[in-house]
Amino acid sequence: MTKRQVPQFQAESDGFLVPFGPTEVEPDGVTVTEAEFARSVFPGVPFKAARFVVPAGGTSAPDQHAVQEIWVVHAGTGTLEVDGRRSLVGPGAMVGFASRAVHEIFADQGEDLVVYSFWWSAPDE
Repeated sequence: MTKRQVPQFQAESDGFLVPFGPTEVEPDGVTVTEAEFARSVFPGVPFKAARFVVPAGGTSAPDQHAVQEIWVVHAGTGTLEVDGRRSLVGPGAMVGFASRAVHEIFADQGEDLVVYSFWWSAPDE
């Protein structure tokens, strides 16, 4: 995985904004920037968050993990696949994944997809 700085909005910190860390470019071309709550007024939040961008024509790698997750589509339109089921998503869509659900998103509508992700430990099953 290579790291590359990608231009992003960073206002002067006044203690209220949650800063983002460096942007990582994954092998599939998706850029990911994780929120750094430890450097904000919310150092103990019980979840993590990131912003990621899937370039037009690209896809995120299929992902499966032991955490629960919510995605909020900020910009762009694409196809979401969760455990083999597909649906169209666009700005304002909010989707959730149970622990261990296989999920990926396709920027197959001719535009970049900008998505915010929030995840936390799944309760003991």
